[in-house]
Amino acid sequence: MTFTKLLVTACAISCFAATAPVARAEMTCRISMEITKGGFVIGAAGGSGTLQCGDRVYPLEISGLNVGLVIGMSKMSLTGKARNLLDVTDIEGTYAKTGASAAAGSGATNILATNEYGVELVMRGSQVGLEASLDLGGLKIRLLD
Repeated sequence: MTFTKLLVTACAISCFAATAPVARAEMTCRISMEITKGGFVIGAAGGSGTLQCGDRVYPLEISGLNVGLVIGMSKMSLTGKARNLLDVTDIEGTYAKTGASAAAGSGATNILATNEYGVELVMRGSQVGLEASLDLGGLKIRLLD
């Protein structure tokens, strides 16, 4: 191979490498939250949590609103995974959910919800209180400074 051909090949490879799209790695992080919810017909929820990605821990604020058949009050403690994050800020947003739950004393609960960025929460935990619901609602998660 002549020097000219080698130089042209090297330039072509360099140009291709510079314009090739860079794949972004999706993260899976651990998430935990404590949520208190209650209401009569319209329910509200609020609480706090943490998102742990690697060695970093980020505090979270959780709020929510449910409409439907809601009566009573309960507290949930949840842990699980937040999947499909491209950046930690992707955890922020509204997680829509439709569901039914009931607590009379204590029991297990599960949440599977997705936000507008495609972040998926897969969580399980316990629920304590006296509450029954068949509702449409959502959770809003915000990173705290």
